[in-house]
Amino acid sequence: MLRKPKRREEKVLNSALRAFGSENFLEDHEILIKESEGRREAYALSRELSNFVGRFKMNYVCVGIKVGEVGSRRFRFTLEGAYYLAKKDKKRVYVDEKGEMLFLYGRDIFARSVVRVTKDVEENDVVFVCNSKGDVLGLGKSRFPASRFKDVDEDRVVVENLIDRGEYLRKEKLYDAF
Repeated sequence: MLRKPKRREEKVLNSALRAFGSENFLEDHEILIKESEGRREAYALSRELSNFVGRFKMNYVCVGIKVGEVGSRRFRFTLEGAYYLAKKDKKRVYVDEKGEMLFLYGRDIFARSVVRVTKDVEENDVVFVCNSKGDVLGLGKSRFPASRFKDVDEDRVVVENLIDRGEYLRKEKLYDAF
């Protein structure tokens, strides 16, 4: 059954939205929570869909797009959540065409493929991996802070692949959150 976020869940969600520059997401959308098997999955609905669903007093199993999972201290994005929620140029690593192709095949990002990194990336941060046009390709985990990316040997992995849009073709872990 879906429900509105509790106060603590709302605080975690708002913190994540602020960190990724998407505070205004909740102006046009509503987030509902589904608890199952110890997980608290977050689903985003447009205001129109939320109003439509609200007119019917039914218990919905699922509605909207799963954008992540709410933990006790942090919000973990799904692949679709990364696309919809992260609109600002924060926590991003941009890669060239070869890096894009390899990342979409499930590979990690090597230093030689990195075109640009936003200054706010720290070691062990979950980052949005983007192509040179800014399209979100997936999520990765940074092995270095942004200040060290240029100093790293070009054959070293700088971002580990957590999930990428190629998952849709490989059908591996589509709905996991990171």
